[in-house]
Amino acid sequence: MHSWPPDPSPSLHHSAEERATYIQLRSGPKHYKQHREPARAEQRHPARRSSSGSSSSSYSSIFLHGRPAGMVSMLGPLLLAAAFLVASAAPVPAAAATAPAATRPYHGGCYSHFFAFGDSLIDTGNFIHYSTAPGPVAHSPYGETFFHRPTGRWSDGRLIVDFIVERLGYPRWSPYLDGKSKEDFQHGANFAVASGTALNQLLFKKHGLNVGSITPYSLGVQIGWFKKLLAMLASTEHERREIMARSLFLVGEIGANDYNHPFFQNRTLGFVDSLVPLVIRAIGRSLESLIQLGAKTLYVPGIFPLGCLPRYIFLFRNSSRTAGAGADDDYDDQATGCLRWLNDLTSRHNALLQAKLAELRRAHGDVSLVYVDYYGEVEGVVGAPARNGFAPATALDACCGGGGFHNANFSVHCTEPGAVTCADPSRYVSWDGLHMTEAVYRIMARGLLDGPFAQPPIMATCNKH
Repeated sequence: MHSWPPDPSPSLHHSAEERATYIQLRSGPKHYKQHREPARAEQRHPARRSSSGSSSSSYSSIFLHGRPAGMVSMLGPLLLAAAFLVASAAPVPAAAATAPAATRPYHGGCYSHFFAFGDSLIDTGNFIHYSTAPGPVAHSPYGETFFHRPTGRWSDGRLIVDFIVERLGYPRWSPYLDGKSKEDFQHGANFAVASGTALNQLLFKKHGLNVGSITPYSLGVQIGWFKKLLAMLASTEHERREIMARSLFLVGEIGANDYNHPFFQNRTLGFVDSLVPLVIRAIGRSLESLIQLGAKTLYVPGIFPLGCLPRYIFLFRNSSRTAGAGADDDYDDQATGCLRWLNDLTSRHNALLQAKLAELRRAHGDVSLVYVDYYGEVEGVVGAPARNGFAPATALDACCGGGGFHNANFSVHCTEPGAVTCADPSRYVSWDGLHMTEAVYRIMARGLLDGPFAQPPIMATCNKH
């Protein structure tokens, strides 16, 4: 008999963040519920193409009229539904799916386990296991490309971790909240939760943010889950350190939601920018915790360019420019159409993250800490879409969205009547305006597995373990 979240009672071996989260779970938002058997996914409601292609007039009141750095204005509660990894309520969650079957037998010649932490870029089912309002991800057309049904993955098909699991040859790899016994985690686990942040939910509450759409399962809580699982997998300290030394850890991407949530709640660029050092510090603490437990091989992705997300481009399409600046000052020099100021924020996060990894390498010379350049990967895809197999005319369009500019009007969700859906997701970079298509995740996984966006790539060091 399991309690969900698993054994959350605080104790001395829990961090302050975990104990605070426990208190929040006991008294917080009611949409965090006990674990239940997932219900059957609803049949897909056929999406209808918008006759006008224009955005809904009901959303005109929340458009931005000033530039960030003191200018993010009038977004309001409706935008919470568009926050990265968070969607509007949906009555029936979908059944979670485990990772796809291995493409080759597992021979045990590589990493003994694979553990992942993060948000919706790699959440394979944790979010829909606890939320009573999982939103569009619980409905078709999510999952249509590979699984042919919704699985809890925020894409049309497989995610980055799915491709890694397939390449490593694991026969099964569970989302943590889907596991019921030690046998479910014999090759590792996925702790990532959609809408997850690096910072604790209570920090956002302290700053006056509405935390109803922010999962309490932050990176620190995910690390706490891992500690419980490690104790279940091995009974002695020696055995636990053996597992740590022979395992692969993917920590992130994490941090994007720490910025998305405030932006979607009418906070300024200055406020969001002030969070960056705190986010990096939180990531560093989590990495330090894993290293102290004996982790030797950790891959840590940066954030991809948020300024290239269709929904951000849609939201800020009418924003005023800096006084005296040219009409195109908000946009990147490379004629991508991405928002420069938002990509600058992303770059600042990535630069500080790389500095933190360098600091940890100096302190732990026997540990491999590898930065993964998600920013460079996605920027390359958007900057040269045809070279990567995508349609140049729709490089910044959502495959499935509510119509309007870049098909990114989110007054109509991807799963709702009136949504505009593309015929071939493999030709699109963005799936729903916030998350990528399986085709892009395949490219990102390849850059991590074989390079050049991780040095050394996973497969170059695989057989050493």
